[in-house]
Amino acid sequence: MDRTQHGQALVEFAIALPILILLVAGVLELGRGYSYAVAASDAARDGARSVAGKTATTNGPGIAAMCDVVKADLAAVVTPPSSISCATQVGHAPPFVSGVDYAAPAGSNAVVVVYCGASANCTGSVNTLYQSEVDVYVYYGFNDLNLLGGLITISGSSKTTTSW
Repeated sequence: MDRTQHGQALVEFAIALPILILLVAGVLELGRGYSYAVAASDAARDGARSVAGKTATTNGPGIAAMCDVVKADLAAVVTPPSSISCATQVGHAPPFVSGVDYAAPAGSNAVVVVYCGASANCTGSVNTLYQSEVDVYVYYGFNDLNLLGGLITISGSSKTTTSW
């Protein structure tokens, strides 16, 4: 193998390396976005389960207790916990409209939106919330890794809904 073939391989590697780096970074971002979506899904499900935790003879725990559950679930991805806006109670059934019913979350922030039917605080009276609808939406905005000094950016948000 002569010197020109070594040089050719080095040039080909130099051309292919940025593309490989972008592919690897893209896969990492996709995985990170998926983990945020899973965290938001878990938080919405646990929040709905918590706020619907009433029976025919007891009241539900209310929105404040539900917010504690959601914040605990999102603690791994949303820091500090003050970045979680919890909870905006909406007086109508879903779908909820960004900018009207809730403020869209900025990067690394979360917004929790709740619909509790006729209840004022998702507690109700003993019989009011029995077998009624509770919807918990968790919206999470995630920031991306700035690739190539910010020339390439991938950003987005994750929305998860749970009805109980």
